[in-house]
Amino acid sequence: MTQINLEKVCALLLAGGAGTRMNGQDKGLMLWRERPMAHWVAEALSSVAAPLLISANRSLQDYRLLGDVLQDTPEFKGQGPLVGLLAGLTEARKRGFDAVLVCPCDTPGIQPSVFKRLLTVWEEQPNAPVIAQCKGKSHPLHGVFPVSLINRLEAQLRDDNRRVMVFAESAGARILDCADAEEAFKNRNRPEDLIS
Repeated sequence: MTQINLEKVCALLLAGGAGTRMNGQDKGLMLWRERPMAHWVAEALSSVAAPLLISANRSLQDYRLLGDVLQDTPEFKGQGPLVGLLAGLTEARKRGFDAVLVCPCDTPGIQPSVFKRLLTVWEEQPNAPVIAQCKGKSHPLHGVFPVSLINRLEAQLRDDNRRVMVFAESAGARILDCADAEEAFKNRNRPEDLIS
């Protein structure tokens, strides 16, 4: 897979969840098709953007094998995926990137082609985020978010609002229709989801 030369964007894998629906196990390390889910997502992300940042709060040694591990800001620790996004945006800004290409660890069927399309749309208007939509359902954690949104995101978290879609909409996110990529967005949240 050819790497897109997008020096302004790095990749962010969200793997910081509590795994409640996986009986408390680390979701990203659960096997799907004989490999940990996070490995599938990391491979797809790394094929289009680098470096790979990983938001994780446990199994840090395992995740360090895939990329640079970030932990939640202590102020917001354990408050959901927006906190992981904040950690990624903050680190990306420190490293001189303009945006992060983000994906959660529980959609191992994701394809690099989806990421490339998101990046293409983002390049047209780099001050606004772009998120994926499939069959009428929005997937705000599959998208590109500019680092310029850090203050807005911090303010929302301080207001105790952890809803990802609220953040995406308030930031003026554009929607990319990915109707042809249904498998890519299939969440594997429960042990039974790992069978197919």
